[in-house]
Amino acid sequence: MKPSFLPGVLPAVGLMLSACLCAAQAPGAGQQANDDLHGLRIVQVPVRPMPTPFPLDVHTGRVQALEFRSPEQMTAADKTLAESAQGEIVRRAELQGFRGVGNAGRPEQEVSSDGGWGYEQAVCPVFPEHLILEYSRINGAGDVTLFSAVVPRGEGHVRVIPVRRRSYSLWTPASSNALTVNDFNHMVKEGQAGLDPDWLRLSLCYAALAGGHVRAALIPGKPADEVYPLVAPAKLSVSRKGGATVSFADTTPAAKPLEWSLVFAQSGRLMKVNRSRARELTERPTKESAVDLGKKQN
Repeated sequence: MKPSFLPGVLPAVGLMLSACLCAAQAPGAGQQANDDLHGLRIVQVPVRPMPTPFPLDVHTGRVQALEFRSPEQMTAADKTLAESAQGEIVRRAELQGFRGVGNAGRPEQEVSSDGGWGYEQAVCPVFPEHLILEYSRINGAGDVTLFSAVVPRGEGHVRVIPVRRRSYSLWTPASSNALTVNDFNHMVKEGQAGLDPDWLRLSLCYAALAGGHVRAALIPGKPADEVYPLVAPAKLSVSRKGGATVSFADTTPAAKPLEWSLVFAQSGRLMKVNRSRARELTERPTKESAVDLGKKQN
């Protein structure tokens, strides 16, 4: 069974157990150290660290969505880097069967809806050594072609990750494709800091590589922030044998809720990704919030 931790909730069971055992060993007020324990011996059980590639920290898992910037909104340095890599992006994109990418980035072509190519930047702070761009071409309703391009800020080569061609995946969906997973793991290795501790932000960046503009469901800070229908909030599940699974539901407006599941090994290597229809919780809102009902009962 995998212990699961929601953002802001610490695994306190082990701490509570340790505190209780310590209290049992320490003589209390009026208790002598040589009290007869009827032959029983009390020892403190060591709290073993739980193996996980991510620290169980309350400061992670709170980012709901990434920022996406059009070419005009990008910083001067990022825009210059994107333009300098345009030739290599076009070359690699054409090898994947994406034609006419060279005009992307012109003001009239930004995220174009008239059949031309446009691109936008997915701002991923967990990959400071990489610039992630999403290229798209919309030929009409239900006819979208999309791929991601990763440009190194230093040494390295440009990566092109196919997502959809005419709204269809070529083999397996980019969200679970082994090539996307492999590129993601190489990007982690190329980073100087290694695996970022923010498990949800890291997973959202993977979704961006797979062409997803994801808005993850989180625990609402107050009842007024609740939206319906309800879906399970993002969580980190830790295996006792090592490794972890990040699960979150995509609640992007006007889209069907999808459940993402990313399985990491104890070393931090991403092993597999699944995406399926999100299960909606059965609860439904009342006319009054839980806070209002609580006040009435009191």
